[in-house]
Amino acid sequence: MLLFQSRVFIGALLLCAFLVMVVTSILLFSQRHDAAISVMHTMVGSMMALAIVWHAVKNRRMLFTYLNPFKKYQGKHSFSLALVLSLVTYVCISPYFNLKPAVSIYQFGQSLKAADKAQHIKETIYSEHRAKTPTSVGQTITIELKKGPYFMWPQYAFWLETLEGEFVQPLYVTRSIATNQFTNKVTKVNPEQVFNSHLMVGDNPIAQTALQGEQEPSTKDSRMRPESLPVFLHQLGKVSSSGYFLPTDNTLQIDGYSGATMMNNFIYHVQIAQKLAGKYRIRFEINHSFDYNTYYSSDRFPDDKVYSGDGYSAQPSVIYESVIDFSNPSELMKMQLVGHGHHSGKNGMLYKNTTNLTTALELVDRILVSHTL
Repeated sequence: MLLFQSRVFIGALLLCAFLVMVVTSILLFSQRHDAAISVMHTMVGSMMALAIVWHAVKNRRMLFTYLNPFKKYQGKHSFSLALVLSLVTYVCISPYFNLKPAVSIYQFGQSLKAADKAQHIKETIYSEHRAKTPTSVGQTITIELKKGPYFMWPQYAFWLETLEGEFVQPLYVTRSIATNQFTNKVTKVNPEQVFNSHLMVGDNPIAQTALQGEQEPSTKDSRMRPESLPVFLHQLGKVSSSGYFLPTDNTLQIDGYSGATMMNNFIYHVQIAQKLAGKYRIRFEINHSFDYNTYYSSDRFPDDKVYSGDGYSAQPSVIYESVIDFSNPSELMKMQLVGHGHHSGKNGMLYKNTTNLTTALELVDRILVSHTL
């Protein structure tokens, strides 16, 4: 027969919670923010707080006796409550009034975090690229992209536009989009098979058995990807003979705003064509093939001939943006997610509802932009 003793349970729970809180507190104090450690610290702290409340309720009479300054305990007055209130008050006000030794302890923790961050940065490799046309006379824009866990071989583009949405110029476009070089033709092994999860990574990466590919350069012009980056392509405004918004004249490559897809974390410097003043918007659009999910499954739009055609686009492109002011000193700004493009590229609209997107939201970890005056 098992016996439950509340005192033993509370005591053991508080001891274990205390040990976990000590370890996680040291990690959070000395290292960069870690989501898993933070969640563990918060959950165990909450459990510890409930156990303390339970303990206090069960022993409230004795506790009130200990803390009552007007009641004698073993013939003497207790000053425990006054001492507790003094310590708690000090801990609460020390950050606001820079009281020692709290400030010294905080500064020591920050130095440990800085050292940990420096080591992390050292281990994170960024490739650096520069773009400048012979006629460029404008400011230089710097873009720093740190890729996310699902960034493998995406198509993407950066461009500059006015706050009213008028296209100014491209900043960078992956070569496959700029030249329509989709020479690899991919087909299903089983034409009837329905895809509802990412084919390359995750719990069920079946690309190797479910797909087959071959090189067909001669048919590339009939296998276009208008669904790849529809917002950018409609802004660019180049229409192919098939009626799709696609650049087929190779001008992006010639102008120097296109190159091989940068596959790792990168820092990209590009000098714009003309010197500008005032506020403009930088936009970034990215898309990845084969990233199906339960909503954007391969049979989601059966009457749409473009959706998940030869490109297997699946989830639509996602768009990030940031506003920069060419008239003021540069500030390092983080581009923010603002929506997604049309799933088959029928228009260049920006759709703000991203509820049905999953892995597409993890293609990039962050994008930072700055500029020279």
